[in-house]
Amino acid sequence: MNQPWKMVLLLTGIFIAGGVTGAFVTLKVVREKFAQRPMPEQWAPMHLKRLAERLDLKPEQMEQLRPIIKRNMDELNRLRTYAMGETKVVFERMEREVGEKLTPEQRTKFEQMNKEFRERARKFGADRQGGPGGPRNERGERERPMGGKDKPPGDKPAGEKPPAPDKPPGN
Repeated sequence: MNQPWKMVLLLTGIFIAGGVTGAFVTLKVVREKFAQRPMPEQWAPMHLKRLAERLDLKPEQMEQLRPIIKRNMDELNRLRTYAMGETKVVFERMEREVGEKLTPEQRTKFEQMNKEFRERARKFGADRQGGPGGPRNERGERERPMGGKDKPPGDKPAGEKPPAPDKPPGN
């Protein structure tokens, strides 16, 4: 081997090719996994089916559990939607505060970075009927859940606790 630089170059090329291939395979697997995740409206039926299969539920038990599971899965979806909306508010505030500290040239680059990030996120979620965080308006922005950021999720006023499951209210 009279020219070791050729061997180093060859091995480096193989290493880089492997890294690039691994990155693409990983990206494909992650996208497929996210695309296969159930939509929120599928959560309750899937959970009930899983319980029925694993616990060998009787038909009357399934009928008793169906409204309980649906109600709680609907609440989980409301909480998820609300949290995604709040997350967007925090990111927007952070972007605004960071932008205030930048020079005009930096601010232009920062705005372009944020635009590219939002576009990638929009494309990533486009396959999922509105993507993560719920439905979007005509401009592609997520709609605020339940009428705005100040309204807490759920049907009960803030601070009100539900009764304990085994005790009637007031005990």
